[in-house]
Amino acid sequence: MSTSDLDDVLSDTLVSLYGGGLSQFRGATLPQFLAFLKIVVRNRAIDLVKERRKWPTAAAPGDLDPGAPDVATPDAGDVSHDIANDECLEFLRQEVGRLTREDRELYLMKARGLKEREIVEQTGRPPGTVSSQIARLLERLRSALRDRGCL
Repeated sequence: MSTSDLDDVLSDTLVSLYGGGLSQFRGATLPQFLAFLKIVVRNRAIDLVKERRKWPTAAAPGDLDPGAPDVATPDAGDVSHDIANDECLEFLRQEVGRLTREDRELYLMKARGLKEREIVEQTGRPPGTVSSQIARLLERLRSALRDRGCL
């Protein structure tokens, strides 16, 4: 990115934070705040890259060059998808870090591949409770990821 692009990204980030985006910060420490700012700036940079690399609109059938491919393909040098995946993974880590201790334990057991009956045995909770808690927990995480644009 050029210096002017970086200035635009930073300006846009500050405006969005001033306009209410700062209310999304849920951390309590300076390192958490710095990580939050880094994510916001990276997301703004990704948005700028995506905006500049928008695929062309569909052409009318007579407008197509007979020798051109029918489908547009993304640029092989486009790393915005990888950056977005890294951002989503970091966001998920933050969301898991914000869970209560009990919810985090359930999430980690499920993420490690334990079956619900194994979780029931380890926690001593009733099967229906474990099942509904896991379902609600996963739906909350999916919703947060969806809101973030990761799903």
